[in-house]
Amino acid sequence: MAEHIIFSAPFFVAAFWSLWLGLDYRTHPSAPRLSLLCFMITTAVLYLCHFIYFSLSGHAPWPVDLLYRYCNLAVFPLWHFYLCRLTLHRLSRREQFLWLMPAVLLAPAQLMWSEAQVAARIVFAGQVISVFILGWRMLRSYETAIASSYADTEAYSLRPLRGLLLFLFLTTLASFTANLLGRERFVSSVAMLAVPSVLFSAFIFMLGYESVRLLPIVTAVEDEVDEVGTCLSADSGHGEQGESLLSGEGDDQGDHFAQLQRDVLRAMDEEKLYLRPNIKISDLALHLGSNRNYIWHAVNEGMGISFSELVNRRRIDHYIRLAGQNPQHAADDTWQRCGFTSATTFYRCFRLYKGCSPAEYFAREA
Repeated sequence: MAEHIIFSAPFFVAAFWSLWLGLDYRTHPSAPRLSLLCFMITTAVLYLCHFIYFSLSGHAPWPVDLLYRYCNLAVFPLWHFYLCRLTLHRLSRREQFLWLMPAVLLAPAQLMWSEAQVAARIVFAGQVISVFILGWRMLRSYETAIASSYADTEAYSLRPLRGLLLFLFLTTLASFTANLLGRERFVSSVAMLAVPSVLFSAFIFMLGYESVRLLPIVTAVEDEVDEVGTCLSADSGHGEQGESLLSGEGDDQGDHFAQLQRDVLRAMDEEKLYLRPNIKISDLALHLGSNRNYIWHAVNEGMGISFSELVNRRRIDHYIRLAGQNPQHAADDTWQRCGFTSATTFYRCFRLYKGCSPAEYFAREA
């Protein structure tokens, strides 16, 4: 009885999140939710077939075996689709088809030819490596895009998914080793099945939990980042507009771009717009009565720094001026008067731009 609970745990966890996401999608439909729902359903079916196979001592009916082999090669592409949606990248239908084509072709082939099983293992290994590398790059690209549009990035970060991606990669190495050895070797070994079952159950639960928590953030970010035109997607048309400004095609455009940079610096240095909590680049554009895309390029490309750095460097300097008046008795809430919304962001930015903590900085300056 205990071993059946262990073996079926990944299925029940994935089924739980599939039900949760299905109900959530009905009231809050979005592309990232749909991608995650497809991933969870496929994962649930995969582990249901896995459970049936081992419950029947390796003698599952061929439809179950076919479904298992399809899901095994489809689950990583679906995870990749979810990461693409989550990080605001776009995959064409052709690209999605190419990712799923090995699952469609090799699933039935494995039931007929043993050579196809070798090919499926090679494809699976390629999927694991590709999804890990591409996923890591997309998450880094997303963080860069957030820094180019938001001053306070902590609330919009997807850093927890980096840990989950690394955890998935490491646990999948064990799964890949099992695939190389063959499922039939594990039928009589409860211990060897228990370890990957527990690991994947934990991963699926943490993934579902973090995704449910992060999905509203991504939904809020999507419009801001896409409209600014950070060129996350290959079909974005904003890049040409920004390049035209940067290249100064025509004296009028060059003068307009230079004026935008002066306006940005005036708003920051004279009007101290950086003191406004949770300021976004769209807020700056609205304040200046300009196009958000123009402002984005004027700051992130024209000035050579991210919008986040433009704002937070000034906040740190403002803090130093305030606290420097009496560093021994600086109020705990001084950082709040500088526009920061959390102590974590303040200390991270201070150490990033000054290379030390506030206490160390004032001790050194004393």
